[in-house]
Amino acid sequence: MPLSPRDFLALVQGWADANVNRIRTVWPLNGGWEAWAQAEIAGFINASAPDAWVMREPRVYPDNSRADFLINNPFQNPAENEIVVEMKCESLRNWDAFVDGLRYDVWKLNGALGMDLAPAYKVALGLFFSPESQAELARLQGFTITYTPDREIGIASMVWQD
Repeated sequence: MPLSPRDFLALVQGWADANVNRIRTVWPLNGGWEAWAQAEIAGFINASAPDAWVMREPRVYPDNSRADFLINNPFQNPAENEIVVEMKCESLRNWDAFVDGLRYDVWKLNGALGMDLAPAYKVALGLFFSPESQAELARLQGFTITYTPDREIGIASMVWQD
């Protein structure tokens, strides 16, 4: 059974809630922590929802560029059940460009998709810490913001389908 966008976001929330201390140790590192978070989230999904299908760094755009995740197997499910995810992770050295990166991801997701994924769900996902990002995200249309229980990590998401 394919994951819904709500299922996917609940799993991301569960991963963040369970890993606040680990995330705290990697978000200040030089070079960012997005690749680590991708692998961690994919592993968490595989462990928590064994029937789920998640692919990191799939080439889903007509120019052969990559998204961060493709959720649900496109060879076993109709395109309208697929979820293409672009993710940004705020770090100590990119906090000032984080929200612009999310805006770029929304723009990218609004473009053409390859692999016959045109009716797929699209998710822009951002993990953040700074009050500046929180304030800027609160002013953007379409993003939902949730937090880990201690409110240390924010999770911004926008979901839509063409």
